[in-house]
Amino acid sequence: MADGSLRSARMTAGIVLAFSAAVLSGCTAFATGYAVLDREAEGADALPDGFIEQDPADIADLSSARYVGEHSGSSLWLLRGVDQGSVCILAYRDETAGIMGCGSEGGPVEMSGPAGHFVTVPDDYPTPDGATRISDNVYALSP
Repeated sequence: MADGSLRSARMTAGIVLAFSAAVLSGCTAFATGYAVLDREAEGADALPDGFIEQDPADIADLSSARYVGEHSGSSLWLLRGVDQGSVCILAYRDETAGIMGCGSEGGPVEMSGPAGHFVTVPDDYPTPDGATRISDNVYALSP
């Protein structure tokens, strides 16, 4: 009986190790990123004072902001979220028309408001249907 228990314990340990390896390799196999967030900051990356005064630092890491373009009068930035594995998009026209949306780095993050309707996608992600390209990661959507 002791041999049976030992064999069972070894099988269980082997299954747990195999499952753990599969889960860990699965996480890295589907890892996605945003190259723009990995580059050095430039002067154009500075956020507007009107946005900083709203103090959303509990949602996004403001120091990670990278300017990605402009669409219909709204300036757009990507930022890292404060939650690990999150990314945020900021569309800012002025103090009365600004919006930020955050979500998982692994897929599209869509937001809509007075500054426009936008979606951000990770590097090498398919272009969203009917979208207008602003940058490698940011697209404008029709309302």
